[in-house]
Amino acid sequence: MTSAAAPVVTRERPVALLDRADRDSLLATCRRALDQARRSQRLVLVSWAKPLTLADPVAIWSRARRGTPRSFLWQSAWDRGSVVAIGSARDLRGRGENRVASVRDGWQALTRDLVTGGTAVAELPTGEGPLAIGGFAFSPENAPEKGRLPDALMWVPALQIRGTVPDQAAADRPGPAELRLNAVLLHDSDPEQVANGLLHLADLCLPPEAAAEARKLAYADERTHTSAELPDADRWKGLVRRATGRIRDGDFEKVVLARELRVTASSPFDVPTAVNRLRSAYPGTTVFAVDHEEYTFLGATPEYLVRVNRRAVHALGLAGTAPRGLTPEQDAALALELAGSAKIQHEHDVVVQMLRDALRDSCVNVASDAEPSVVKLANVQHLSTKVRGELAADSTAGILDFVDRLHPTPALGGHPRKESLSWLSDNEGLDRSWYAGVVGWADGSGQGQFAVTIRSALVDGPSASLYAGCGIVADSDPEAEYAESCAKLRPMMSALGIE
Repeated sequence: MTSAAAPVVTRERPVALLDRADRDSLLATCRRALDQARRSQRLVLVSWAKPLTLADPVAIWSRARRGTPRSFLWQSAWDRGSVVAIGSARDLRGRGENRVASVRDGWQALTRDLVTGGTAVAELPTGEGPLAIGGFAFSPENAPEKGRLPDALMWVPALQIRGTVPDQAAADRPGPAELRLNAVLLHDSDPEQVANGLLHLADLCLPPEAAAEARKLAYADERTHTSAELPDADRWKGLVRRATGRIRDGDFEKVVLARELRVTASSPFDVPTAVNRLRSAYPGTTVFAVDHEEYTFLGATPEYLVRVNRRAVHALGLAGTAPRGLTPEQDAALALELAGSAKIQHEHDVVVQMLRDALRDSCVNVASDAEPSVVKLANVQHLSTKVRGELAADSTAGILDFVDRLHPTPALGGHPRKESLSWLSDNEGLDRSWYAGVVGWADGSGQGQFAVTIRSALVDGPSASLYAGCGIVADSDPEAEYAESCAKLRPMMSALGIE
């Protein structure tokens, strides 16, 4: 584990939202953490909480992210929970095949001697206490020196706000939320210095004018751009043909083949505007943004890998895609064709069976929907099946255990896993980075949510990499698969103003 650099903020001095009693309480909590660190001779995580009201999480994130190389935004479609996080109190990293387990072990060790203070807010969506936030790349082969984002990066934010995603009709109406300030103390730490640093960060990130300022975001986009397909269309269709040949030869049953649209613009992309466009155009998706140094990984995904709420475990099989129709009648006909396709149904069943098998290792009463439903998004429609279970009485499995067990599902890589991933490594020729990986959060009790990072892009100033993938089976048609991948690129193209 390594610590991230403290946030550097150079803006004007704002009006403080924490009063003298809050400051005294935070300092007292830091002093208790120092005592614990001296007794245990281990580093100690301190977490102090205060209730507040919050109208729009994106407004706070849009302003606060300017002064730090590390931030996180999460708006869940599944429990309406939101997370805004600024800075890092502690990084949790992993490499290679054991990367998720390394992060899990580091998080468990960090929460062992947790010292809390202030006033927590109970009536919020899933999760409690300090969170570990971040994600994992698609492949453990994406080492930091090769990729643009780390292979595995989760961290404990210095400033964390949990709340509820507002309804669009009540976007200006404040709701209950919880501010949480987190830090790590060693046996020789100065508790006053730690407390003052956290107070300074809160004062800078949470001025009263923040929400009003963020609502002034302009949607005008007058930049020009050039783009390149990686690989180009003909070569990608050739890869589809090569994959179907290997499938017919019996080497594997399915492989998910991805492609990248790399865009260079005349000026930096406006990330907050892209986020606002995504949540307006795709209200049924989970919107996320991860700022790490000069990069931002963002998207709006309809798919979760796994969610744990108390003892309930939820996974989602989302596989099989069709376009939307131009008329209600055409749309309904395409949905019927999607649900009735034997090819797509088989592809979907492979994913659902894998999810059921993975949950049975730690859960009882594992069940799934009797029939898949059709999930309609603005640009495409998918087959979807929910899988659920309840943690067994003797199970200690938490959200990161399930991430380790499930990722990547056949909907992201292929089936069987080993053979399909090996073929991708040898043939795809694409650095997926965190595309088709997972992003989310975990709390200290094992609860959490992790989304599958489809409909996503990696932005670096005026450069952006947009990704899409298609599940390839024996009778896949290269032209149809290419058209499907183009449809899947449209959400991020529209969000970034590329069309």
